[in-house]
Amino acid sequence: MSELFNKINSELTRAMKEKNELRLSVLRMIKSKVLYVNARGNLPEAEILKIVKKYNKDLLESVEEFKKLGKNDEVGQLEKEIAIVKEFLPPELSPEEIKKIVKETIAKTGAASIKEMGKVMKEISSSYPSIDGKIASQIVRESLQ
Repeated sequence: MSELFNKINSELTRAMKEKNELRLSVLRMIKSKVLYVNARGNLPEAEILKIVKKYNKDLLESVEEFKKLGKNDEVGQLEKEIAIVKEFLPPELSPEEIKKIVKETIAKTGAASIKEMGKVMKEISSSYPSIDGKIASQIVRESLQ
């Protein structure tokens, strides 16, 4: 089992002992999403990370929707959930760090035009699974024009 899945399980146990309902609920959701993909949780670290990132993204999208509807109570609740989910994600890279990675990857792949953006993005996402793809693709697009 992966280290991340073990961490999720141990935090789940701790949340039960502390009777922290919100944390328990969020951790159960993460675990269920992992177990949905593999019933035993035997997934590579990168795959579990991808699942947690997707859940985080879904929560962020829900926050935006609730903000548009003016439902501030739900927004506050979701932001607390996002804070818990982020504990299981690697630290986010700054735009400057992403620019440096993009520049290095473009040099490494030898990409010269926007037509080769896919090749650059594939290399970035495989080498840096924790990178924000949206920001990276924007920087790649700017760099290759």
